[in-house]
Amino acid sequence: MDSAEQGQLLLLLAGLYMFGLGLLAVLLASLVSLLPLPPIIVATVVVIVVNIWAWREELRKSVLYVHSILNLLGGAFVGVIVASWLSDLSGLITFLVSFSAMDLISFTKFGKWTLNRKLMGNGPLLKRLSVSLPYPGFPDLYPIIGVGDIFCFALIAGGALQIWRASFLWIAIVAVGVGQVLNVALVVLFRNRSWYRGLPATVFPVLIFVLVALLQNG
Repeated sequence: MDSAEQGQLLLLLAGLYMFGLGLLAVLLASLVSLLPLPPIIVATVVVIVVNIWAWREELRKSVLYVHSILNLLGGAFVGVIVASWLSDLSGLITFLVSFSAMDLISFTKFGKWTLNRKLMGNGPLLKRLSVSLPYPGFPDLYPIIGVGDIFCFALIAGGALQIWRASFLWIAIVAVGVGQVLNVALVVLFRNRSWYRGLPATVFPVLIFVLVALLQNG
């Protein structure tokens, strides 16, 4: 297998990771949404406590696994909690669009001041705030998706369940699934461009969710 074929396989693996983690966030949020709010808040506090311990540990592969699990759970918990507070569609859309807009700005030359941009420039911090998985060619785990993205996807799922109930979970699945496919397509298209520095994972899922939600309510 030549280097080009290896590169394509690695890119395919990264795409599968992104797609799978997006849908996993939706699944976790849908399961968490079945619980009453008080146990979710308690579970979130537990995640925070364990996270405090993990942040005090030296950054190594086992600790990165712990961070990845905590970021998945914590993002899902907080996404469902926020969805329960944003009980109407207009509030949910406003929050999601604002969150996604900040994510988009952080990837532009105008977004140097944003927290997300500062985190992206700090390798160890980025790893601790991401879901990281094994990736060929990297001795440690490779950060695939950030906890903010997990939160956003969980909020989409939690919001859909809060507003339309379980029969409309498909809206979140379509938004996140198709959105992640588009994200992967853009990575493939632009990864070799000199100006490419990554892309915001939340923009397409939020845009698709808003369009489908408005059509559903229209």
